[in-house]
Amino acid sequence: MGFDQTLLERIASAAPGKPLTVAENSQQLAESILRHLRRMLNTRQGHVLTQPDYGMPDVTGFVQNLPDMVSATQRGIQESIEKFEPRLRNVSVMYAPSEDKFNVHFEITGQLMSDKDEASVWFETVVAPSGHIEIRG
Repeated sequence: MGFDQTLLERIASAAPGKPLTVAENSQQLAESILRHLRRMLNTRQGHVLTQPDYGMPDVTGFVQNLPDMVSATQRGIQESIEKFEPRLRNVSVMYAPSEDKFNVHFEITGQLMSDKDEASVWFETVVAPSGHIEIRG
């Protein structure tokens, strides 16, 4: 189907004489998605001129109004992934209560859109008061 890598990843990894649509395994696909999520979720909406709704709304104010911002951040992550990461389906973003008083934690789960299998992925997401979003696979 061609969703294994982003276009730039396919161009960068192209070897002479090899087609750009070579299928990858699930681990490589998950790593590519993780790299994209890191870029996308740390891009503020309005900063990509060709796609103004790409990225996340500004979440730097969540310290002042935590319950509302947890919900808004969760919704922003979910909507961004569903709209701009077509290699994942059945995406779920859940708030993950934590002892961490300064950051807000979420868990992202979904299924890889792969020709090979129906692998599931899980990412831990930490939103700092600065608005920076860290994602680990």
